[in-house]
Amino acid sequence: MKIRSIALIAPLLLVACNNGGTNAQSRESLLKNPLYLELYSEQLVDAMVNLEVYGDPLIEDEGKKKIADTTKKYWLEEAKKSRKAQRQSSKGNFITMKEYVTGEVIFTKDGSAVHFGPSFITTPGPVLHAFITTAVDPRDVEFPDVSAVDLGEITVPYGAQSFYPEQKIADALQYRTVVIWDTALERLYGFAQISPLY
Repeated sequence: MKIRSIALIAPLLLVACNNGGTNAQSRESLLKNPLYLELYSEQLVDAMVNLEVYGDPLIEDEGKKKIADTTKKYWLEEAKKSRKAQRQSSKGNFITMKEYVTGEVIFTKDGSAVHFGPSFITTPGPVLHAFITTAVDPRDVEFPDVSAVDLGEITVPYGAQSFYPEQKIADALQYRTVVIWDTALERLYGFAQISPLY
């Protein structure tokens, strides 16, 4: 009886820990990332448009056609919002240094968040962290340099994610580079030089 109880409780504890953790990526938190929001909304709109383009029998039902039309209209607006948010940010693409890193990154104009896009991939490391720095190239300074702000650990090396500094970063325009750095190995994985789009 005890073994069965433990077997039933263990998965519940695992779910509770995963959902309550600081790095849990709910749909709502992912949709706050403009890079993720753009991809999500555009693909959803495409799916709704394709119902009509390919004459899906589903849209013959007026109720379902109305749902598809409402969904399309709402997510078109969300796609516009995501592109506007990106234009009001500094943006760049990761380049590989010692380990493989790729993907888009944006830093919000107000210094409140750094967002990695859905195409982000890095080779996993023992203790990978995201940093933002005023140094244009982290290889030119003893990294982490005095301006470097540790945004937190990268616990998921694949896909969209967001980092929120404890305090908004003042003088956001001075910060030019997002760095992937292994704090245990003191190893540079890669970096992205970011430029304002506004």
